[in-house]
Amino acid sequence: MEEPLIVNAQSDPDAFGRLYDMYYQPVFGFMYNRTGNAELAKDLTSETFFQALKNLHRYKPRKGASFKSWLFAIGVAQVGNYYRSRSKFLEVTTDEAPELIGRDDFRPDIAYRMGEDEKELEAQITLLRTMMSKLNQRQQTILTLRFFSHMTVPEIATTIGMKEGTVKSHIHRALKKLQILMLQEEEEVQARQMEVLPKKYVRQTAQN
Repeated sequence: MEEPLIVNAQSDPDAFGRLYDMYYQPVFGFMYNRTGNAELAKDLTSETFFQALKNLHRYKPRKGASFKSWLFAIGVAQVGNYYRSRSKFLEVTTDEAPELIGRDDFRPDIAYRMGEDEKELEAQITLLRTMMSKLNQRQQTILTLRFFSHMTVPEIATTIGMKEGTVKSHIHRALKKLQILMLQEEEEVQARQMEVLPKKYVRQTAQN
C-alpha cells in the first residue's frame, strides 16, 4: 500500500524517495510519449516530482482520486505549460533514445493488437506517434494516458478533471481522426511509390 508512504513523505521529505522510485518510469514514459524528446521528458519529469514534493502536504486521499491520478495531473500541467510557452510543437522523433523504444512500458497497448512482427510493430508505433502529434493537445494527452500510460477512463477523468463520458467521447473522436490520418498517410506512401516505379521501369528497359 502506498498510503503509508505518502503519509510519511508528507512529514519527512526523505521518505518521498520511495514514491519517486515507484512512479518515475510511468511519469517519464508519459512525458516521453507526449514530447518524443528524451531530454525534455527527463526535465518535465523532474519538474513534476519537484512540484509534487512541494505540494504533497495538500494531497488528501479520497474515493476515486488516487495518488497516481494526482501525480499525473501535475505532469499533465507541466506538459501544458511547456507547450503554451512554445510557438511551435516539437517534431516527434524516436531517434534520441532508441533504448527506450524497446521498453514495453513506453509502447501503446493498442499496438499489440496489430499482430505484426517486431520491425512492423516498431514502424506502426513510430507512425502512430507521428500521427498523434497532429491531434490537438487535449486529445494527445488523453490518448497518451489511455494507451501509453494504460490508465482507465475513471483515472483519466480524475487526472484531467473531466467527466468520464466526456473522456470517452474524446477518445472516440481522437481514434477516428487517427484512423483517417493513418489511412491518408498510407495512401500518400503508395502514391509516392507509384511515381517511382515507372522511372525504375524505364531505366531497366533502357538497359535491356
